[in-house]
Amino acid sequence: MEREIKPGAVVEFFDEKRLLCAVCLEVRDARLQVLTEQNRQANVASKRILRVDERPLDLGQGRAELLAALQEKVARRQDLMARVSVEELWDLLQEEEEGFDPGQLAEFCFSEEVTGDHTSAVLRALLGDALYFKYRNGLFYPNSPERLEQVRLQLEREAQKERELAESSTWLAAVWRGETVPAPENRDRYIRMVMDLYLHGPEAATYQQAKTILSLAQIPLPQGAFQVLVKLGAWREDENLYFHRFGIQETFPPPVMTAADRVEQELAPVVSLGTYGEREDLTALELLTIDGPMTRDYDDALSVRALDHGTEVGIHIADAAEFVGRHGPLDEEALGRATSLYLPDSKIPMLPPLLSEGVCSLREGENRLALSLLIRFDQDDRLLDYRFTLSRVRVHRQLTYSDANDLIATDGTLGYLFRLGTRLRRQRIVKGALHLPLPELRIWVNSNGVIHISRVDREAPSQVVVSELMILANALAAAELAARGVPAIYRSQEKPQEVLFDPNSAGDDLYLKYRQRRFLSRAELGITPKPHTGLGMEAYTSWTSPIRRYVDLVVQRQLKSMALGAPPAHDRDGLGEIVARVALPQSRAQLMKRQWTRYWVLRYLERERIKTLDALVLDQGVRNYYLLLPDYLLEANMPLAEGRRLKPGDHFRVEIVKVDPREEVLKLTMA
Repeated sequence: MEREIKPGAVVEFFDEKRLLCAVCLEVRDARLQVLTEQNRQANVASKRILRVDERPLDLGQGRAELLAALQEKVARRQDLMARVSVEELWDLLQEEEEGFDPGQLAEFCFSEEVTGDHTSAVLRALLGDALYFKYRNGLFYPNSPERLEQVRLQLEREAQKERELAESSTWLAAVWRGETVPAPENRDRYIRMVMDLYLHGPEAATYQQAKTILSLAQIPLPQGAFQVLVKLGAWREDENLYFHRFGIQETFPPPVMTAADRVEQELAPVVSLGTYGEREDLTALELLTIDGPMTRDYDDALSVRALDHGTEVGIHIADAAEFVGRHGPLDEEALGRATSLYLPDSKIPMLPPLLSEGVCSLREGENRLALSLLIRFDQDDRLLDYRFTLSRVRVHRQLTYSDANDLIATDGTLGYLFRLGTRLRRQRIVKGALHLPLPELRIWVNSNGVIHISRVDREAPSQVVVSELMILANALAAAELAARGVPAIYRSQEKPQEVLFDPNSAGDDLYLKYRQRRFLSRAELGITPKPHTGLGMEAYTSWTSPIRRYVDLVVQRQLKSMALGAPPAHDRDGLGEIVARVALPQSRAQLMKRQWTRYWVLRYLERERIKTLDALVLDQGVRNYYLLLPDYLLEANMPLAEGRRLKPGDHFRVEIVKVDPREEVLKLTMA
């Protein structure tokens, strides 16, 4: 039964885990206006009151007298509380099942007459020690020995948690202020908690604990969490967070490296001597590679040989499948990665560099294993026939795209390949290929953090040579695999939803090309040959980058089986499982490359303090223009301009209002 509380009553209640003594000044609607021992007035719900003294205070006294009376009571009760042994009280009552009110318990603790101060002292002592008694509905129940042990462990965990909160928040606060302080023993665990909070937000397992730590340290969220990790040296200012979010490892696990070491030690010497296996010796052919200046994993090479009535073009692909056995550590790791990642500031290979840049790579002057596609053309460059063969090859010239462009006019081999590539492209366009020659932005961040940005012309002669011959090699492989009924993984693309761009047009309308991309159908992987309308092919696969893409490695295995007349390395069901498994890592890799490239472009704009840029209107929404910044091939939004109306296709200048790479912010206004 609830006791009626009147003005003047001395009451006790909890406030922020502390038991306070107060005098009731006024009662209104089940709420009490009280003056506490701390000389503070508070509004307290009556249900929060734990006990009421029998003797009220005279409200006719002044505030100072009331406060002195309260503080005197508190001092007396604390002195009495020191005489209460909770453990001895529990020893006396542990076998009892009934509950005891504080007044009853006070009778066991004190030999003198029990007053309200004695009762309060017992209440304070038991509430301050939750180990021995359980408090419920105004009564204390002795814990059983078993329950006591459980509570003891729980209290120890809570105490440890409180110590960790104090320890970690004090440490991080000092780090945030730039002070050099000793790291706590649990440094790595605290860092991991802050990382998880920043990466995963409320979904992090320790989100609330980490949030509390940062709040106590007065570190603002969320960017403060990132910055304190930078101050700690756990992350760099330009940390690629996609590695952490997607669980992508830059290094390879020990079993994979052990397998790579075994291949290097056992097979590389034999391959180097040119005595490995029964293969067609094509080392006399003058092979050349054309790649970027930073390339070290060369997986394709070209050759040209004159015949009596035509020309033989060789497309030679590094035989990575020879070194990566099915279901082994190397294969499983490559499947999990699905593709190599080439980012502005790092490279994450699909295969360990020991292989991808070593025995697999078609390096100049070294004997290598390849799967070669030899194509015979007549004197009018019409394709007569072709064959796949397991080969030994040696690259004679390792060219960059720039080198090849400089030599096109004077080098007979390159000149022929460029003319052939140009014809092959025209033939594809006639078949319906939708060729959208967009420039490519290349970004390289050196070891000092300096950002280099350049635009690559995808229509340069060397680009035409490589792209067209690789497309031809993939299309011929798809046709042959399908004709022979060998299971394979195919790439296909439905017709675009709408055609805006004429590939036969001589113009270079950047607006139309970008607009056209929005209407392209999504390219897909599957185990059934279907048309690839974007390339103008009836069937298409991919096998020309087996060092860099897992699907290419798998298709190369199928082609090798076909060339040897052996059963396929993979059946249809197995290929279907591979298609399903590579989907997620491939999409993550594409997302990371797109977003991380954008990050470095924004970082470049920020560092170079670029203020104005050319812009092209791609489209208009309800509130924004959708723009392309041609100098950096960067898409962005800008609020609709007041006083001037723009339409899609318009060129104009924009001013950068704010750029924040980490927050992916680029605010623009009309210049």
